[in-house]
Amino acid sequence: MKPFIHPIKKENPIIWVKFLLILLVIFYAWTIASTLNIVVDYLQCKSCHFGLYLFLKFFSLFYIPCAFYKLSKPKKLWGWIYIYAEQLFSLVIHLGMAYSYFTGNGSISGFLIPVMIRGFFVYCLCIDPLAEYFGAYVGYRQIARTIIIPFAVIYILIMYLF
Repeated sequence: MKPFIHPIKKENPIIWVKFLLILLVIFYAWTIASTLNIVVDYLQCKSCHFGLYLFLKFFSLFYIPCAFYKLSKPKKLWGWIYIYAEQLFSLVIHLGMAYSYFTGNGSISGFLIPVMIRGFFVYCLCIDPLAEYFGAYVGYRQIARTIIIPFAVIYILIMYLF
C-alpha cells in the first residue's frame, strides 16, 4: 500500500512548493480583498485619520504583488525573503497584540486561526527542501530571523507607546 502523503524530500520539493504557493495565493487574495474593503471604507470616511495601521494595510497592496513577482523570477531568494519576512512579522504582531485583542472581548478562534495560519507558513518556508528550492540556505534564514524579529519588537513597542 502506497502512502497518500509523501514526506518532503529533496527529490520531490516541487509538489510541496506548488501546494504552498497555491495556499499563499489564496491567503493573500483574501488579504488583498479585505484590504481593498478597508481602502473603500477609508475613502468614504470624512473623519478618519491615516495611522500606522492604515499605512501598513495600504503598503500591503504594493508589497504582496512585488513578493510574488520576485518569486516568479529565476532567482527566487528575494521573493522568499519578502514572504517570509511578512509572515514572520505578522505572526509576531498577532502574538504581541493578544492582550489588546482579548480586552476587546475577542474570541479565541478569531485570534488563534490567523496565528496558526501564519505559523504554518513560517514553518513551511523554513523546511530545508522548500527553502533550498527558493535559494534560501541556512545563512539567509538566520539573517532573515535576525533582522525581522527586532523590527517586529520595535513595531510592537511603537504601537503600545504611541
